[in-house]
Amino acid sequence: MSDSSLKFPDGFLWGAATSHFQVEGHPKEIASRLSDWALWTNEAGRISDSTSADQACQFYHRYEDDIVLIRDMNLNAFRLSFNWPALLQDPPGTRAGPSLLDQKQVDYYRRILTSLKESGVTTFATLFHFTLPDWLAAAGGWTTAYAVSEFKRFSELIVAEFSELVDYWITINEPLAYVYQSYVAGLWPPGIKSDYLSAFKAVRRLLEGHAAAYDAIKAVKPDAQVSYTLHWRPFMPKNPLNPLDHMVRFYRDFTFNQLFSSSLESGEVKFPFPINLNKEIISISGPVEGLKGKCDYLAINYYTRELSRFRPSWPIDIFGESSPERELAVNDIGWEVYPQGLYDLLTGDTLAYQFNLDGSRRPVIITENGYASSFAADLDQGDWSLADQKRVDYLLTHLREIHRAIAAGVDVRGYLHWSLLDNFEWAEGLKARFGLIRVSYPTQERILRASAKVYAEIAKNNAI
Repeated sequence: MSDSSLKFPDGFLWGAATSHFQVEGHPKEIASRLSDWALWTNEAGRISDSTSADQACQFYHRYEDDIVLIRDMNLNAFRLSFNWPALLQDPPGTRAGPSLLDQKQVDYYRRILTSLKESGVTTFATLFHFTLPDWLAAAGGWTTAYAVSEFKRFSELIVAEFSELVDYWITINEPLAYVYQSYVAGLWPPGIKSDYLSAFKAVRRLLEGHAAAYDAIKAVKPDAQVSYTLHWRPFMPKNPLNPLDHMVRFYRDFTFNQLFSSSLESGEVKFPFPINLNKEIISISGPVEGLKGKCDYLAINYYTRELSRFRPSWPIDIFGESSPERELAVNDIGWEVYPQGLYDLLTGDTLAYQFNLDGSRRPVIITENGYASSFAADLDQGDWSLADQKRVDYLLTHLREIHRAIAAGVDVRGYLHWSLLDNFEWAEGLKARFGLIRVSYPTQERILRASAKVYAEIAKNNAI
């Protein structure tokens, strides 16, 4: 380590992140436990590369080997998610037996979490990472109060089983990304387009779900660390001289960056003019019981920025669109590489949410950050994808911005790279490769990329 190295605070968490649907696959043990996503991916035309998550990384059967790789990379933190559809597969009224949870799935997660703890790895666990039981999705999913009550019950059951094995809890992953893709873009189940009312209804229910899950966790373990993740990004007008682009930037920033967090801090859902004039919007505005301030640390997912622009239409769409034009280098799914945006968010837009109601400072964890490469799905052309210099550059430049934010006084305590493994990347399928570790899907062979080796040295030295 040179004298010019940037040292991180003692105890800093160096980790990687995954989610169950993206890595586990669908082995016979859970083949009948259908989620909305399992059904969705097997409908023709839903996934851009026509792949599915049926195999993915087979983490369900290979987790022991993957935990060895976590140790080999000197990582001291790991994020996973619980498979709600597999753990609680039956609708209310049809559940039987001594436990409402499926015991085989409980044992599976207990083995993983125990192995991680025995390896000295700090554990992060997400309760909702985009997948719903099929019966709950069919009943309206997160647009209904039913989803809130079911999520509360699921949270209570999970924390009762795993409270001593989870260090950091995440109730809901990227709620605004979820509602946008599901009810506005229509790229995720249920595949509804341009239904802003359903999207905002779902936001309210997700806030209620967060409050319910937070209380469920705290009831069992009062000192638990509980948060939610948000996909933060800087929004900028495509044309700085166009006031309509500035208008769109304001409403998109409010919706994606501010709505969930500001509602949680104030304890009530508020919409700006003219959204707040809509009668149905008024009905979902207002206080959310038991919500105010329920966040113990700030969990930030960061990948890129957005250039927002006005789109001529009638009636006028104040949300406009994300400009498809790019001004910076991009990753292989078209996201601009903008490291400075992470520093700007840490020292700017998120600053208001880095404090508890009593004025004490909330710690910050970067819970996702990563670079997408794109290769042939079967990777039968050799191992040229292992020399991933663009991912190395992405990693180093973003870590420098985090270090700069720490020097400016932001209490960042950890960084979880997305992702540990190549995985199923939702609507993009298997083609988008985010892994520090390359997965050859036909053989399931794991090989550390150059970025994994660089990251291992960073974690070992606690410095870049």
